[in-house]
Amino acid sequence: MLAIAMDRANRFDRMIRQRNWRESAAGVLVAAIFGFIAWKSPNTLALAGNLVVAASGLWYVFYMLRYGHGAPLPAPDRSLGDFQQALLGQYDHQIRLLLNVKYWYLLPPYVGLLLASAGIMMAEAAKGQPGWPQLIAVAVYTAVFAVVWWLNGTYGVRKLRTARERLLKEMNQGA
Repeated sequence: MLAIAMDRANRFDRMIRQRNWRESAAGVLVAAIFGFIAWKSPNTLALAGNLVVAASGLWYVFYMLRYGHGAPLPAPDRSLGDFQQALLGQYDHQIRLLLNVKYWYLLPPYVGLLLASAGIMMAEAAKGQPGWPQLIAVAVYTAVFAVVWWLNGTYGVRKLRTARERLLKEMNQGA
């Protein structure tokens, strides 16, 4: 039973670590792409918005490496209960992380994209062209952000809570 608990805890830990590195790599990519786009921005507002999105990418790297992982797993010589408690703590930490995704993950780049879109609309208006086509982009990225919010805050949390409840049930049966 202890070997199963250790394996399960190690697999979950490895999965979280891999996710953190993937998100960090994506954050670096976002920072590079939007840093370049900022350089090509048509005005100061669009520049500021693109720089906010680029900074958000760097924020992801910091946040995931700093807060994306819970407490370390216990030493291999610890008891079954220690591993089960550590795994429960990891589940709780990831649930909290996903419940707050709208603040630390989605809000910063969304604000930046809104600013950049407003800047583009102003630039188009200054050239005598309609700025409303930019509203289509706003609708698209708003929909994408809403889906990401749902996937993390509802679907992901539900899956983690189910796994946590299954572990609690197993712990109670083994007690």
